[in-house]
Amino acid sequence: MFFCLNGQKQLPKKGTFLANGHLDMRTRCQGRYRVDVKNVFLNSLTLQVLVALLVGSLLSTTFKYHAKLFIILLMSFLVLVVPIPLFLFKPRWPLNALVPGIVACLFIRAFGVEYEIRGQEHINVRNGGVVLLNHQSAIDIVMLSRLLREFRNIVPVVKKELFYVLPFGIASYLVGVVFIDRQNSASAKDVMKREAVAITKDHLKLAIFPEGTRHDNDTLLPFKKGAFHVAVDAQSVIQPVVVSKYHFLDHKRKLFGRGRVIVNILPEIPTKGMTKADVNALTERCQKLMQSEFDTLSAEAKQYCHAS
Repeated sequence: MFFCLNGQKQLPKKGTFLANGHLDMRTRCQGRYRVDVKNVFLNSLTLQVLVALLVGSLLSTTFKYHAKLFIILLMSFLVLVVPIPLFLFKPRWPLNALVPGIVACLFIRAFGVEYEIRGQEHINVRNGGVVLLNHQSAIDIVMLSRLLREFRNIVPVVKKELFYVLPFGIASYLVGVVFIDRQNSASAKDVMKREAVAITKDHLKLAIFPEGTRHDNDTLLPFKKGAFHVAVDAQSVIQPVVVSKYHFLDHKRKLFGRGRVIVNILPEIPTKGMTKADVNALTERCQKLMQSEFDTLSAEAKQYCHAS
């Protein structure tokens, strides 16, 4: 037994031997804990990868760019794929993607990217229509999932090739994503005609990137007219949604920093009474409107962004 001068019991020092020749319990437990932690790390590929990513990100901005982009896209993939069995209870329902979208937004926020949504008062969930968005990066998928919380009935239109990225393509189909073959104009037109009926019948909103491809320029690419033909055919509204430039993301310099994305939902543009002859003027009107708003939002968002 160990006692202090005041008569109270004194614990043995760590690492000392007791009278029976054994190490005290604290020493043995701490030694076992260190061994267990070491074994967990050595046997866990996930932990090793995470540590490697963390160290690499601290040492190289280029590595950080690729790591953040990869992890965000991987998590966006996983949060949509894991609930596939639940989607089967109500296939092709846009709100299947609601919870996965919330998780994806929380995850990207942890990486320093947050969304500010404006113009919610311009949304009429009873109206089907065409939603136009500018296209900047693969991480637009997270921005679309954020918009689902506002629109509730919005589904993106994407290229057919994404359907064959399994099992992501199956999950996308089950949440209502529309796939079109951009190499086959006849097939694409048939799909869009069918969706034009859904706009009217199911009050569906089709999210379309009229530029046709992603880019990080300061000027929007010329709009393709497919989205406007769909809106005119359905005599539905067009709702421009403008997303500020991703100043925190520089693909050319391989930088992925922190920042805010400002998304403004503009008032609906009716097409009732319009014909095919009005498509060109309608396209030009929307292009000018979205470019002007893009310039304004991008200038504002720049002050909240850090490219490294």
